[in-house]
Amino acid sequence: MTPRRGQLVLLAAAVVVTALVPMLLAYAQLGYTADTTTTLDARTTLADAERSLERSVGDATTALSDRAEAGRHAFLADLVVARLAPTRERIESSGTDRGHAVAVTRNTTAATDWAERACPGGEARDFGDCVVTDGVVTQTRANTTVLVAVAVDVRVTAPDGTAEATFVIRGVRGTVGRARSVARATTADAGRSPTGL
Repeated sequence: MTPRRGQLVLLAAAVVVTALVPMLLAYAQLGYTADTTTTLDARTTLADAERSLERSVGDATTALSDRAEAGRHAFLADLVVARLAPTRERIESSGTDRGHAVAVTRNTTAATDWAERACPGGEARDFGDCVVTDGVVTQTRANTTVLVAVAVDVRVTAPDGTAEATFVIRGVRGTVGRARSVARATTADAGRSPTGL
């Protein structure tokens, strides 16, 4: 065997090893499934929370109609928050049997963005402007103040992952907007406690 041929064999072996290392790493990662289960379970909890909030906001719209005089936006927002409190508590405690921490908070920024884009109005409607009070969108219509929408953040933290979403839930028609919806694996978020709606 000549020295040139030995160098060629050594170079070929290095190329083969270089090609095998990424293949072995990819193969080793294919079997990892812990994230998927946690993320799927957290997303299921998010979907359950969204359905509960849709029902509660719809019920609040019906129950609180004609309860506030024109221009009493803060008063109606307080009534809405009080009406939704049991639902928030139920959602936040629902994750404990699955090992999740669930936090539901109102989102004033999302409510304001939605109100600027989608506040009901037009030529055939004699409505006032939408007013946002702590994540609750209200509007004056026919000499009364009505609930239009509520914007909330829902965060589900599981031992191996977190899923979060912002929902804008319209009073009668359910969810009309979804800002971010993210699922990621983390361990740093597992110790955070949920905050109130």
